[in-house]
Amino acid sequence: MTTLRTERLTLRPPSLDDAPAFVLTMGSYDVARWMTPLPWPFTLSMARDWLADVIAPSSVRTMFVVEQHGIMVGGVTITPELGFGITRSHWGRGLGTEAVRAVLDWYFASSERDTITTAVQVNNLASLRLQEKLGFLPIDRDRRFSHALQHNVEHVISQLTRSAWVGREMLAEPQEDNRRVLEC
Repeated sequence: MTTLRTERLTLRPPSLDDAPAFVLTMGSYDVARWMTPLPWPFTLSMARDWLADVIAPSSVRTMFVVEQHGIMVGGVTITPELGFGITRSHWGRGLGTEAVRAVLDWYFASSERDTITTAVQVNNLASLRLQEKLGFLPIDRDRRFSHALQHNVEHVISQLTRSAWVGREMLAEPQEDNRRVLEC
């Protein structure tokens, strides 16, 4: 798999050696509560198992470890839904947008797929804004079991098309108003 570079980040394939950093990055409750499939507490053993599955040649998952200055600050996955997370200490810096943008460039350049979907908890306003900023449009809602919260949580399912991604330079920046996302 490819290593991607942005102005501030390196996105690289994971290895089993990433397990301790993965636990520290994604294992805090503040992060895990928004990542529906992630158990909490997230142990080193769980991280090793998850990474082993992702790096297996037969895996249907793709993952990029997001690093800044050589330190893991998050991850982006395609499972086939797009998922992303940034460690709490790096929230609010635009790193999620930068990382997801790089992965979407790679995804549409290296695959023949015309769409990608993502699901975000309805209360995760930062991730909903990130999606809207990148051109995702809401297409549905559903309820999914959150392992960290231990109950079903409503999600907004959004989709991005290849044509919208390729033509994004012509689109105006979305408004800060999230009504369109939240009213789907």
